[in-house]
Amino acid sequence: MTTRAHSNDDSMANTSSSAPATDSAARPLPILVVDDDDLFLKYCSQLLDEEAFAIDIAEDGLKALAKVQQNDYEVILLDVSMPHMDGITCLKQLREGGCNAVVIIVTGGGDVPTAVEAMKLGAADYIEKPFSPGGLLARIDEALTKRRQAQEADTSGLSREPVVAYIQQHAIQVNSRRDVADAMGLSLDQVSARIQVSTGQSFRQLLHTCRLKTAIQLLETTEMDIARIALDTGFATVQHFSRVFSNIAGVSPRKYRQQSRLGNAPAVV
Repeated sequence: MTTRAHSNDDSMANTSSSAPATDSAARPLPILVVDDDDLFLKYCSQLLDEEAFAIDIAEDGLKALAKVQQNDYEVILLDVSMPHMDGITCLKQLREGGCNAVVIIVTGGGDVPTAVEAMKLGAADYIEKPFSPGGLLARIDEALTKRRQAQEADTSGLSREPVVAYIQQHAIQVNSRRDVADAMGLSLDQVSARIQVSTGQSFRQLLHTCRLKTAIQLLETTEMDIARIALDTGFATVQHFSRVFSNIAGVSPRKYRQQSRLGNAPAVV
């Protein structure tokens, strides 16, 4: 594996951010950076601290596939737009070939559809150029954390996608994508992309699903007034609650409660 030394080029950004912890203090984290831009490769080589990373580079997707055949990488930073083989095609072949490295897609600004496609193919996350040193290190750290969590037994009932899990836990308090983005240090597009990839839903659909789960429990197990249930599950008015509930369940909250007592309530969420 080729380990790249840092450049002293003053035009490159300097960072004092601490890099993600490795599994072993004696073994640098192997990372492959794939991009056809020499300046970007130089920037990443300077950015990723050699005490935490063993950095290898490839100038296009074909060369990346060859590198993966020869070396084991924990992380692959993969650009979308490259000659010979683009990042999406490379990602498909990596997964088909059994590569289990954490892949973070690098896109141009605003290319969310491509990022969503990549995440559906198994990319852990995406980051838009230009990015800050701390932003990249945080993205790598979060992606590795997500993989560790996914490898553990999930007994909490929460999603393994942190954005979805956050909404599940805070559905009553959360009212907008901005609330989630600010709490998790993400952009609005990243919030939407992660929800879409993990659940196939929009933010609003997921929020309503989470709120209705709580509402259904209250309808089935308490005598609480429906207007009170609406307010306690995050809906501003009972009318809005009833409309959302009816659209998803096919019956009104009152009718659902009646049917649940007879043992024939419809399956909702």
